[in-house]
Amino acid sequence: MPLPGQQDIDSLIRLLDDRDTFVYHKVRENLIRLGSTALPYLEKASASENLTLRQRVLDTLSAIHPVLLKEKLSALAQESIGADPDLERGACLIMEYGGFRQNAARDVGRTLDQMARTLKTQLSPDDSPEETVKKLTRFIFQEQAFKGNQSDYFNPENSCLDRVLEAKLGIPITLSLVCILIGKRLELPIHGIGLPCHFLACYDHPNGPVYFDPFNNGRILSHQSCVELVESFGLPFEEKFLAITPSREILLRMLHNLITIFNRRNEEEKSSQLIEYSKILLQPKQD
Repeated sequence: MPLPGQQDIDSLIRLLDDRDTFVYHKVRENLIRLGSTALPYLEKASASENLTLRQRVLDTLSAIHPVLLKEKLSALAQESIGADPDLERGACLIMEYGGFRQNAARDVGRTLDQMARTLKTQLSPDDSPEETVKKLTRFIFQEQAFKGNQSDYFNPENSCLDRVLEAKLGIPITLSLVCILIGKRLELPIHGIGLPCHFLACYDHPNGPVYFDPFNNGRILSHQSCVELVESFGLPFEEKFLAITPSREILLRMLHNLITIFNRRNEEEKSSQLIEYSKILLQPKQD
């Protein structure tokens, strides 16, 4: 059965304004089923001056995006069976849950590219790992003025990479993510360190890693400082806590942070959807 064309979809969208609720719900179901095919037309209609139509279009869009996101995460999981998924791509999919925005992933890539180009002019091949980390963190947390969102820590936008780059505010894992993704562009061995209760980053070097804390302006931490940080949360330190965190685990931790936030808000539908997404990433199915 051929997919409907633009005129057919536009006609369906206009029926969202039908006074008969049965008609409205059937039309909504059809548009959700069309998914990405209907998306551009719905997004155009979301600017309608008809307030009822605009609200119903927005409601339909909010129902389509989680379905599409599930499909995209499933594709990412399938492609990365036996390997680590692409961290930036996965983070950009997670940020879609905070609200789909056209070209957001492209804009994220461009912003990170530009930051990496600017930082590159400040680095020297002769820099030691610690000097490199100091230049990286000075650039991100002083020149670019990124900082930890202490006052609104549980805002879900702190887990959305595009919002973090726009507001220059984030939580430990997303600020570490910014460091990791800029480091990747410059071929710097910057990785995530998933301590319990607090995420760090490190410059991985054969002579010893350089740990730093992006949530606290990139403060460099000794091994002992990491031990004390874990113990400050009332937990016994284990050396495995300082292992490099794979991309899949970073993405899962980002999802679990959002699950915690929505549980705190008693938004059960959102937390259930995110749990489903985490299961997709955790146990990708083979054909």
